[in-house]
Amino acid sequence: MSDINPNCDGGHCRDPKGEVRVYPLGSGGNLILCRACWEHENEFNRYQQNKHFAARELWPTRDWETAKHYPEETQS
Repeated sequence: MSDINPNCDGGHCRDPKGEVRVYPLGSGGNLILCRACWEHENEFNRYQQNKHFAARELWPTRDWETAKHYPEETQS
């Protein structure tokens, strides 16, 4: 059985049916990521891009708790 979440744009999934949220990339681009892929993206940003460019503000990490759910919840 595959752990890949079909709703996730990442490749580090742990739960095939886990919740996904919108990870903003900037300039209008987004990824839809599960929690494991979200953490991997933040780690990549924090340790690789910012280290390489020595400017944390260029690739800010994103907070899972305040991110938009995907698909967006509708109010009734």
